[in-house]
Amino acid sequence: MQDSVAGTRLLDQVAAGHPGIRKVWADGGYRRHLVGHAAVLGDDMEIVARTPGARGFTPLPKRWAWSGPTAG
Repeated sequence: MQDSVAGTRLLDQVAAGHPGIRKVWADGGYRRHLVGHAAVLGDDMEIVARTPGARGFTPLPKRWAWSGPTAG
């Protein structure tokens, strides 16, 4: 399954199960596919950018994190 398909399903499930969530962070691979879908669901999706000049795998401070009164 493509990441964009899985991400769309995940957003749908989270929106249905946790309607208080309003802010979502994801990495740049989801920019084209999911920002608009998140907006339709009423969520603000922020893309977390890599540090300029970073090479290889670099852990980002927030990726697929949720914010809202029901976030754990």
